[in-house]
Amino acid sequence: MLQPTLENINQLFEHAITTGPADTGGVWQIENYREICGGDTHAGYLLRSNDRGFFLKLNSRSHHHLFKAEIESLKAIENTHTIATCHPLCSGYCQSYSYLLLDELHLTSDGDWRLAGQQLAQMHKASTPGYYGFDAPSYCGFTFQPHNHCDNWAEFFATRRIGHQLSMFYGQGIESKQISPYVEVIRARLAGHQPRAALVHGDLWQGNIGFHKDSPVIYDPACYYGDPETDLAMTELFGRLPEDFYRGYHQIAPIDQHYPERRSIYQLYHLLNHANLFGGEYRTQAEQALKRLAH
Repeated sequence: MLQPTLENINQLFEHAITTGPADTGGVWQIENYREICGGDTHAGYLLRSNDRGFFLKLNSRSHHHLFKAEIESLKAIENTHTIATCHPLCSGYCQSYSYLLLDELHLTSDGDWRLAGQQLAQMHKASTPGYYGFDAPSYCGFTFQPHNHCDNWAEFFATRRIGHQLSMFYGQGIESKQISPYVEVIRARLAGHQPRAALVHGDLWQGNIGFHKDSPVIYDPACYYGDPETDLAMTELFGRLPEDFYRGYHQIAPIDQHYPERRSIYQLYHLLNHANLFGGEYRTQAEQALKRLAH
C-alpha cells in the first residue's frame, strides 16, 4: 500500500485544486487530515481546508485510468437523481501518484436500510440507453470490465463477464475450449431472460453502502447497464444486508420468481473476480462454484 508523506498529500491536494475543474478559487492549505482504512484498492484520506471537507483517494500514477473511470460511474449514478453518491471533483496525477478528489461526506455504517432499498430500486428503474454495456470503461477493483454494447443479456453476461474472468482465472495461454463449456452453460441458463438494461452499481457489497445523516449513499461503483438482479446477488454473496433493505427494494421492484436460479450465476462473477484479485480461499470458492455449475 502507498505511504505518502504529509508533504506528498499537500502537493497532490494543491495540484488537484489548481488544475481541476472544481470551483475552488482562492488559497487552500490542509488544516488537518487523517487516513481512512479499509480499502483494498486505493489509499484514502479525509482532508480539511478552509472549513471545507474533501476525500482524497490515491494510487500509483499508472492507475490514473481507474479514477477517470470511477468519475464516469459516479456521474452516471448522480444523473439518475435517485440515490446519493460521493460527488467527484476531479482526478489527475502528480509525481508518482494518481488521485481522485471528492467532496467529503460524513458516513456511518447504519441508517435507513428500507430507504436504501427503495432508492436503489428507483435507480434501477431510471432511464437508460437500452443496451447492455456502458459508454465508458469501468473496473471492479483492478479488473477491467468489457463493455462492448450488446442487445442479448445471456450473450453479454456469458462472454463479457464470466468468459472474461475465466480467461484470467486460468491464466495466459488458455485455450478457448477450456472455458467455452462454462460460457455455454451460462448462456443456456440465461437464455430467454432479457431484463431491462438498468444502471447497476456493479460492486454492491455492504462496504460500499453508507449513510449520511441517515440517508443512504453508495460509492466505489463499477457501473454498467445490465440486469438489476446482479446488484441484489452481490448484496447476498458475503452475507445479506439487513432485511429492511430487501423489503424496501421489493416495494418498488417485486422479486422475480426465477431470481434464485440466476443468483449463483451472478455471484460467480464476483467470486472469480475476488479469486483473480486476491487468490487464496477465494480461488477455492470459485473452483467449487465452477464444479457446481458444470453439474
